[in-house]
Amino acid sequence: MTREEEIVARSNAFRAQYRADTPAWYRGEMHLAFTLVFTFGVILYCASRLQQPSWLEWVGVVLPMFLFGNWAEWAAHRYLLHSPKSLLKSAYKRHVNTHHQFFSHKTLDYHGHRDWRALLFPPFAPVLFVLAALPPALLLGAVWTPNTGYIAMLTMAAYFLMYEGLHTLSHIEHPLLDRLPLVNTVRRMHVLHHNPDFMHTRNFNLTFPICDALFGTSDLDKGVIGTLFNGMSDAARKPEDRARVEAQQSERGRAAARSL
Repeated sequence: MTREEEIVARSNAFRAQYRADTPAWYRGEMHLAFTLVFTFGVILYCASRLQQPSWLEWVGVVLPMFLFGNWAEWAAHRYLLHSPKSLLKSAYKRHVNTHHQFFSHKTLDYHGHRDWRALLFPPFAPVLFVLAALPPALLLGAVWTPNTGYIAMLTMAAYFLMYEGLHTLSHIEHPLLDRLPLVNTVRRMHVLHHNPDFMHTRNFNLTFPICDALFGTSDLDKGVIGTLFNGMSDAARKPEDRARVEAQQSERGRAAARSL
């Protein structure tokens, strides 16, 4: 049995056990509903508080908060969810021992709402993510205008929705998604991230790989723009990563030859 076959077998065994252990009361629809109600609630409340915001207020807040959100997802994923020295040991264990066991690069799909327990972030995650914007939002509201504080909170709630949406799209098998610009890049990079040989070192952005490109954790040897619009191509993969992938493929080929 090749290493990839072992990964698939281990993932399928874990899936079967995890599904059997899922409490009878768990409903994926309710899990998703909480995320949607909370984030949309924040967005609608903040939007209702705006008083004729100017374009400068929108651009001056949305762009920095978007970049902050991109860094926050990258840093939390890399240093909290994939580091044994994480300050949040329980989050590290859940992510590595549950999410990455349930979903390998060869078993990325899910089946039914009960699998959402392994797919979606826990209900406290959107709350913590949005609350992370509260200090800068309060500061902006005090030193600039109240509008800017509400726009900051609104942007972070919308970012989390985008985050969950793109992450879910990365776990759906459909050829159309591989042809959508930007979305196909996210999907390709997330597949590699779920390869056990790369999950602790490569592709930590779950949305657009801006910080991966800036901080050298992308598997692609490209700049930010080139990475964002790379699509499904592996042509620009870094040599050291290409060698590791080719070694996996060679092992699979040798196993296939032995089985003939």
